[in-house]
Amino acid sequence: MAEAYVGEPVALSVDVGELLPIAAEEAGIADPAELYERFVCWTWVGVDRR
Repeated sequence: MAEAYVGEPVALSVDVGELLPIAAEEAGIADPAELYERFVCWTWVGVDRR
């Protein structure tokens, strides 16, 4: 996915963020926040957030 969103970290974060509750449900995880780092945080690695 990262290659498909080169230069668009916000769009990537939004799209993977939308998948987060679906993944949590499929994994049987009650709180989707438990998957935040796996699904969203990695999208900002190496991006200047100023």
